[in-house]
Amino acid sequence: MNNRFFTLVILLLVILTSGIIGCGGKKNVSHLSPQELFTYAVDRYENGKYLRAIELFQTVIYNYAGENVVDSAQYYLAMSYYENGEHQLATVEFNRLVVNYPSSVFFEEAVFMRAVAIFEGTPDNYALDQSETIQAIKRFEDFIIDFPESKKVPEAQKFILEGRTRLANKYYDAAVVYSRIGAYKASEKYCQFVIDDYTDTEYAALATFLSGEMEYKMKNYDRSREIYENFIAVFAGHEKTLKAQERIIESAFKAAKREFENGNFEEAVNRFEIFKKDFPNNGKVKKADKFLEKIQKNKT
Repeated sequence: MNNRFFTLVILLLVILTSGIIGCGGKKNVSHLSPQELFTYAVDRYENGKYLRAIELFQTVIYNYAGENVVDSAQYYLAMSYYENGEHQLATVEFNRLVVNYPSSVFFEEAVFMRAVAIFEGTPDNYALDQSETIQAIKRFEDFIIDFPESKKVPEAQKFILEGRTRLANKYYDAAVVYSRIGAYKASEKYCQFVIDDYTDTEYAALATFLSGEMEYKMKNYDRSREIYENFIAVFAGHEKTLKAQERIIESAFKAAKREFENGNFEEAVNRFEIFKKDFPNNGKVKKADKFLEKIQKNKT
């Protein structure tokens, strides 16, 4: 009697435990068809249950390779990783869809999201390694070429600009560092790189101005004036425009003064006269006149 009683108790506990697990644990999906399993996995994904969704989409992919929902499961598997912040794994899975399912309705989206996942996986700090940013930019550029009519093109262009701005910031910052330690030629080299390769970013203007500063500090006054004039012409209205105008005047005056100090009086006269013509209302005109007077006295 006692044995039968304990047996019944154990059976009831098993039944109750099974019911509790069924209510609060994972749903038993072994009886679901591939389509039903996929639908349930999408439901988990849409409810933010990304880890469970990953598990379910993997089940569809690995257990039902020949079913027509596999490419869709592959896309959502990649998206689940992406939404869960696992960008490297997302990149791998998007790439797997691109390579293995080129006829999928998700093909274009997967190509785009592969680039996004690479980009989002890069460090925000521009000072850190940005090799993956370069890779992502290339992926976005390829996407625009391959899908020129896609609605995603404007978004791809925004990612490209953001990535290029990050790279330009990195190189411009290097130029600033070199300028601060007096390595003016090295600084200008980085400035020129930003000017030539990242013209579409906000750092092109800053690099142009800094390049003028480096030439000015190296006393290459004609070159610095040329750069400042180009800066004003190309980046009209920039916050550094007034400073550039001041540097143009200073460069012109110092170039004339140097000719005087070097004893090249004929060239000095020519430059001071041009200075007076170009900047008639500037306060340095009086100083230019004094230098001209000195040159005239030396002649007599």
